[in-house]
Amino acid sequence: MVNNNTKSTVSPERIELKELMKSDVTQIKFSEKPTVLVLFTSWCPYCNEDAPKIVSLYEKYKDKVNIYGINPIYRDDLSEVEQYVKKYKIDYPVLLDETGAFYKPYGKPGFPTLYFIDSEGEVLDQIIGSTDLEVIESSFNTLMEYF
Repeated sequence: MVNNNTKSTVSPERIELKELMKSDVTQIKFSEKPTVLVLFTSWCPYCNEDAPKIVSLYEKYKDKVNIYGINPIYRDDLSEVEQYVKKYKIDYPVLLDETGAFYKPYGKPGFPTLYFIDSEGEVLDQIIGSTDLEVIESSFNTLMEYF
């Protein structure tokens, strides 16, 4: 399912979450590059289906777009998330939403959800659920055009 949403804003000044592999708190900086947030869980079959697609797009666009995976870890298992990241060879930062501070204010969307965000923190597009690589890449390209 694709849901274009041009009115939502993600508080760009304060998205700070702990990074899975480094255990450091990372602040997402939207002003650096166009940003894609990938909300996922390790147990979601659609997330598992889309993970290789996102990894391939990260490899293709990592110099032009920031990508952050966000896992609502209070709904998942840390060891399962670590295995998921290793299985799909995810090199982009994976951030842990330990309390739902990110997930809950956005209406607890389904998994996976991709948010395509401009330099002001405005969500230009979102994709909820699994979809074709071409649809995801089209949203990447549109995001880069608006940055």
